[in-house]
Amino acid sequence: AVAETTTELEGVWGHRPAYFEIFMDDYLASLERVDPVLMELARIRLAQLVESEFDQTLRYQPAEAAGLAEERIAAIREYPSSPLFTERERAVLEFTEQFAMQSSNITDEDCARLQEHLSPTEFIYLTKALGTADQFSRVNSAFRLGPARTVPASMPSFTVAPTKTH
Repeated sequence: AVAETTTELEGVWGHRPAYFEIFMDDYLASLERVDPVLMELARIRLAQLVESEFDQTLRYQPAEAAGLAEERIAAIREYPSSPLFTERERAVLEFTEQFAMQSSNITDEDCARLQEHLSPTEFIYLTKALGTADQFSRVNSAFRLGPARTVPASMPSFTVAPTKTH
């Protein structure tokens, strides 16, 4: 359910409401341009890497509608060897980790490896979405936003994850 009052997220980001509105519009539009399952796997992996409790406890509804199960989300850290992930998903998660840890070290070979699984358009949109998701998760982590208990009104395409995965 979407919160009817100001959430912790909006309380923190709300000090700059015009910026927050522009950022959230861009964030949501960026997510929508990418395969929802790939984006959700990448978004959650980013949140794990930067320790954003808030982002780890939200679920992107289009990914759920596309069949992404909590079992797979719970196994993201084991993606290199888990049979729950496709080669395409592994390539996206590997690139996501590189992006989060040291994007300046991403090589042409790293990009080519990912592009074996994505079209040029998908690659561009994924990279753009990773940038906005990374920024959002890092800020939420820096402000130490706790686990989401309700969905902020600014994030209508999300739900709160089942309690067992928090």
